[in-house]
Order: sequence, then C-alpha cells, then structure tokens
Amino acid sequence: MGFEVVGVGHCAADYLGVVESYPQLDTKTELSQFSMQGGGPVATALVTLSALGVETSFIGKISDDEFGRFIHQGLREAGVDTRGLVIEPGYISPFSFIAVESGSGKRTVFWTRGDLPPLRPDEVRLDVLETARVLHVDGLAIEAQLHAARHARSRGISVVFDAGSPREGMDDLLKLCDVLVASERFAAEYGGGALGESLKALRARGPKTVVITIGADGSVGMEGEETYVVPAHAVEAVDTTGAGDVYHGAFIFGMLRGMKFRERMHFANVAAALKCRSLGGRAGIPSLEEIDRELGE
Repeated sequence: MGFEVVGVGHCAADYLGVVESYPQLDTKTELSQFSMQGGGPVATALVTLSALGVETSFIGKISDDEFGRFIHQGLREAGVDTRGLVIEPGYISPFSFIAVESGSGKRTVFWTRGDLPPLRPDEVRLDVLETARVLHVDGLAIEAQLHAARHARSRGISVVFDAGSPREGMDDLLKLCDVLVASERFAAEYGGGALGESLKALRARGPKTVVITIGADGSVGMEGEETYVVPAHAVEAVDTTGAGDVYHGAFIFGMLRGMKFRERMHFANVAAALKCRSLGGRAGIPSLEEIDRELGE
C-alpha cells in the first residue's frame, strides 16, 4: 500500500476537561465534561486527512506505557498507518492536560514529552515515503525531521511545515519546506512586523507558500503574487483544541486535490471551525461531506 501523505512528528494522549471559568490558585473546580483523545500536531493532521479519504502514515515515537498504547490505538482506529511508529519500552509517552473554558471554547494546555528520548534520524523509515506526495512535519524531534525533509526534497516530495512554537533548528527546516502554515506567535518571532510584512519575511526564508493562522479571525496567506485574507467560518465553539492541526490536514487535502490557493485556505478554515463544535482535537473532525455541505450553504 502506498501513502499520499506521511507525517513525522509529535503524538500525545490528551486529557480534556470543561470548566465554567479558569480557576484561581488554591481553588477547586468541577469538570462539566471530560474526554481522553489522541493529540499532537502532525498526528491529528493525519487523522484529519484519513477522515477525508487520504492514505496516510505516521512516523514518530512512543513508549509501551498506558499513554503510548492509547496513542497507538487511536491512530490505528482512525485509519492512519503506524509501521513507522517506534515503540521504545520503559519510558513515559507524551501526554497533556487541557482545561477548556465553557462558553468561549478557549483552552489552556499543560503538556509534557515525558522522559521519552526524541526520534533519531536513523529511526525514520524513509521507505514509507516511497509513494508520498507530501511530507508533513512540526519541528519537534528536529534532527529526525530535517533528515526526512532532506530525503523528501531529493525525491520531489512537497514538505509542509506546521510551525507552532519557535524552537531551535527551525531555521534549517524553513529552508527545506515548500509550504509553511504558521501560528501568529511563530510569525511574530520569525517574521516580525505586521502580518503582511511577516508573510514576505517568512517566504524569504525558503517556503513558496506561507499561511498564518489567526484564530477567530481566520487566516492570511501568500503564494506567488497572490495574497489573501480569509475570514474564519462562524460556529458556536465548544473547544478550539486541535483546530490548527485540523486546518493543516485540510489544507494539505486541498493541495492534493488541486484546489486554488484561496479555495484551500477557505476549505481549511471551514474544516477547523467545524472541529471546534466538539470537545477535543479529534472527536469533531468533519467528513468531506460535512465540509462540502457547509461550503455550499
């Protein structure tokens, strides 16, 4: 079996709870809802692509603990291939505690990588990339991702970089990526200035296409001579966890299906918004039919 999209990156187990408002120190707050789901930027983007009918494979690392088994099971149940998932026994796999504010859907994330050593370059199964059209990375386990990105570029595979938080080594990854989808925080750190200036500054670092996601305001992007501001799609938000990850998956889907740039951005905005109707990064991932229906209204 061949895979259209291969992701190398972070995966985690997410514990999510809804609170009336974020608690002050030395207080107790009852959860009105609780959920445990798989998480991680690249992993959730691949789950999104799988839900849209794309063959995907994940390369990353977990341990053989309860968190790791949960992460692995979640990927398999979502239809994401895991032959490149390294299981290193005896460690604690990454996990997160996420407090979601009722009403606004805004969340606070407490996360840890555990004590699991990062994925090494020699652990990346390059054979999984054989049929890929896109490699998706997130800047974590940077040496392994640089190794995969160099291989992808040598084979004409598009590299899409989900840039959330600035980290060491990301300058090198920027030079290797074709498409950058960045958070406002990353854009401010690496681009500077107003959003329009940041788009130009980021593109000068290597990627041909640059998108900056701006939360409730949607996204802005530059490709060739085209620059667009695409407003967010309005929904009643329950939880914004994973919205960016779903955006990345949907944007890649648009690339694979030959959508024009603005159409890709709009499609991804709608997919991310629909996800926000449910608690957690994965429970609300929409189907292609749901997105198409929303686009048609």
